[in-house]
Amino acid sequence: MASIKDVAKKAGVSTATVSRVLNNHPSVVAETRKAVRDAMDYLCYVPSKSAFQLSGKCSGLIGVVLPNLVNPHFCELLATFEEEARYIGKSVIVKTHQNQPQQDKQIIHTLVGMGIDSLLWVPTEVEAELSEWLTITNIPVAVVTQVSRFFNSVSINQGKGAESIAEHFMQMGHTSLGFVAQEGVDNRKVSSYSKKISSHGLALAKENQFWITKGVGEKISGHINILDVIIEKLTKQHKTCSCLLVYNDVAASYIIDGLKEKGVAVPQNIAIASFDNTLLAQTKKITSMAQPISEIAHLAFQMVKNQVRQESIEMHEIVSRLIIRESSVNIHITTL
Repeated sequence: MASIKDVAKKAGVSTATVSRVLNNHPSVVAETRKAVRDAMDYLCYVPSKSAFQLSGKCSGLIGVVLPNLVNPHFCELLATFEEEARYIGKSVIVKTHQNQPQQDKQIIHTLVGMGIDSLLWVPTEVEAELSEWLTITNIPVAVVTQVSRFFNSVSINQGKGAESIAEHFMQMGHTSLGFVAQEGVDNRKVSSYSKKISSHGLALAKENQFWITKGVGEKISGHINILDVIIEKLTKQHKTCSCLLVYNDVAASYIIDGLKEKGVAVPQNIAIASFDNTLLAQTKKITSMAQPISEIAHLAFQMVKNQVRQESIEMHEIVSRLIIRESSVNIHITTL
């Protein structure tokens, strides 16, 4: 079995550097961290609890609570969390709340009862209700993909992303813009999107604004009825709505397929752009805001690593970039 000395030799670093990587120390540069992790993989090295400093209950368990695993964005986030945990010798317990506050609350209580060392959480609105209790437990918490008023958090600047989509649409000559967004979740996106459009002397027509209940676009069973209704409306009014911001890749993919079935061409009749840049967006050529999943996961782990009681809440907001694909640009390929 490989030892920490073997990893250090393979990576060309000191054992102290390997230890810092195992402890997720912020002083280690990305290139060195990668070299050490590559050596760990090559040697099949598994850290023991004595190889790094553990805090709290030392159960070696990290609780990860996500809305669902239907959305590829959360699957990719989970895979990265598991990779980060593996490199420090911990295990991940994953639960999904399906955007149900009561279920979310029960899951958090269960995980705390299991003795988790830390919690990585995409919460529902019970975050406020559980904030005082979780603080008393002294379990380090990091909220991911959302800005939190109660815990350390790492998220994407959704407002800047929405502005980029608006700019892209207007640069393509669109003047009749619309959106599909989740109530209570995407308000910041829509506000920034609307303000950017207004700054160019345009306005969002009421009939081009589609608000839906959070999570309905990712129901595990049954038809996505509310999105079907939106598709039907867009089929009738695509001449008055030439482009659409959609809140995530799953909903965007569903809408694109539905419009095509109705004979509405994308992007010729309606251009579409979404958020997350998951594998779904990449394979279906959907213009989407990229989210650096690895950076989100790494920052979240740093937040819960040896976290101590602090006076202020730490927030990290990452600026994403727009990946332009065929759903918003009519690309013609000429064969020579």
